[in-house]
Amino acid sequence: MLKSMTGYGRYESSWNDIKLSVEIRAVNHRFCEIAVRLPRHLMFLEDNIKKRIQQKVQRGRIDVYMTFNTESLVKKSLKVDWELAKAYCLSVKEMRDRLDIEGEVSVQDMLGIQDLFQIEEELSDDEYTYRNVLLQAVDQATDELVKMRTLEGKALTKDLQMRISKMQGLLEQIKVQAPNVKDQYAKKLEGRVKEWLPDAIDADQSRLLTEVALFAEKADISEEITRLESHYDQFLHNLEQTEPVGRKLDFLIQEMNREMNTIGSKANDIDISQSVVELKSELEKLREQVQNVE
Repeated sequence: MLKSMTGYGRYESSWNDIKLSVEIRAVNHRFCEIAVRLPRHLMFLEDNIKKRIQQKVQRGRIDVYMTFNTESLVKKSLKVDWELAKAYCLSVKEMRDRLDIEGEVSVQDMLGIQDLFQIEEELSDDEYTYRNVLLQAVDQATDELVKMRTLEGKALTKDLQMRISKMQGLLEQIKVQAPNVKDQYAKKLEGRVKEWLPDAIDADQSRLLTEVALFAEKADISEEITRLESHYDQFLHNLEQTEPVGRKLDFLIQEMNREMNTIGSKANDIDISQSVVELKSELEKLREQVQNVE
């Protein structure tokens, strides 16, 4: 079943009086790009989270927002850079000796030194316990995201099928008109010959037929029509597939556009040209919708 690339999923839970919230938002993107925003205590889980989501989402820009109250799990410690402190004191002593000035380094002075004191934090609880709780929450939020993408995918499928159906109808009009192009050209050519050479009533019919045959060969769009019909069938077939088909549909639209351009340039008929204009208008709408398909 077709899936949209846009969607939203959210999951909230609690564990040992700790509140956990996972929010996932997805928008259109050519590839699968996942950005995870985690509390710094949990950054080591980023790759695991991405791999978890990629099992269920193959395309789109995915933003993951996570809040996890870890204050009760965090153990803080103070670390002093003793080498820096020693270097600072020695430098002050050297400055005092060289410049012959008085003064001592106080604790207050030391507290103002940048990067001398650092607060280190580490999770004091069982890593594997909260790891599993967190990843399960990611799974639940991802499932909600997939549900929404699937629901939007159903609406997209109906719209795309409707547009293909309309384009098939326009192509049928072209098929009906195409055989008349040769006859219309033959009448037009014969009329011009009589207009330009009124005395040549018995014009060379063989030469006239040759000209008509050459035109018919150049204006023949039967192959383009057949290929376009095939592209329509492939497009509809892909709408029923279970795997992501967005890129395949992009390719088919490019091929449809190529055939439509060729039909428009070869047909040399105002009715067919008008149908091609309508076809390309519908194709552009189709292209815009396919940009939302996973």
